[in-house]
Amino acid sequence: MDGDDQNQQNNMIYSVLNRIWPRRQRVSSEKDLQEIINESEEQGIINEDEGGMLHSIFEFGETIVREIMVPRTEMVSCSSEATLGDVLKTINDSGHSRLPVYEGTNDKILGFIYAKDLLRHWGEDPDSTELGKVMRPPYFIPESKKIESLLQDFRTKRVHIAIVVDEYGGTSGLVTIEDLLEEIVGEIQDEYDVEESQLIVEKDGSLLVDGSMDLDDLEEYYDIEIERDKFDTVGGYVMHLFNKVPEDGDSVDDGALHLSVVESDGRKIHKVRIIRQQPDEES
Repeated sequence: MDGDDQNQQNNMIYSVLNRIWPRRQRVSSEKDLQEIINESEEQGIINEDEGGMLHSIFEFGETIVREIMVPRTEMVSCSSEATLGDVLKTINDSGHSRLPVYEGTNDKILGFIYAKDLLRHWGEDPDSTELGKVMRPPYFIPESKKIESLLQDFRTKRVHIAIVVDEYGGTSGLVTIEDLLEEIVGEIQDEYDVEESQLIVEKDGSLLVDGSMDLDDLEEYYDIEIERDKFDTVGGYVMHLFNKVPEDGDSVDDGALHLSVVESDGRKIHKVRIIRQQPDEES
């Protein structure tokens, strides 16, 4: 969405709100609207979930794909040399209805397999059906693409999944239409999802945090702001502080936060314990 379209959309929102709140101060900016949402939550006009959704709509226009994508290391995909039987097993085991197909490595994505397309080959020998017969073409997008623009592309192109590439053409991850919707309405759980909290409050007040947790959530929990440098997760934040991939048991201080690595595998941080220190405890 370009600047003119964004301004037109904002003007429409302000016009509607001015009719809803005719006795309030006129709404003329996003800041005014944010204040109205906050006041409405405090007065019980809207609940916390509704307020959060409205705030998410504003953030939606500024969020880029890299911030919400499924990273390459967590992608579930299949080789172009796999049989249809292998693909069916991967779909059943993972619960995903769409799988990227790669040749050699995930840096060369050839297309996607949709589970519903496999129904056309029901009854056939799964080991004799070529993947090319059921594979759909890939859709590539850059990491920096705004998710608002991507949602429009998904609608016009009638696709539900895209491969995210970096500036060198390598695969960074993938993003689905469900990922975009979750930015507005929150986490969507289906029958295949295993709900596991990424943030657990321990008895001693410390936090046990998943390394893949969005750093925004940690900032919101502690009501702090963490200086960013090309990282979006708690794991990326910790690696930035160490300037390397730390080992289990390594710890570091950053302001009021004391962070200890609980679980890592030499490439990625899986679990971190965080303690907020009192002022006299800070180093």
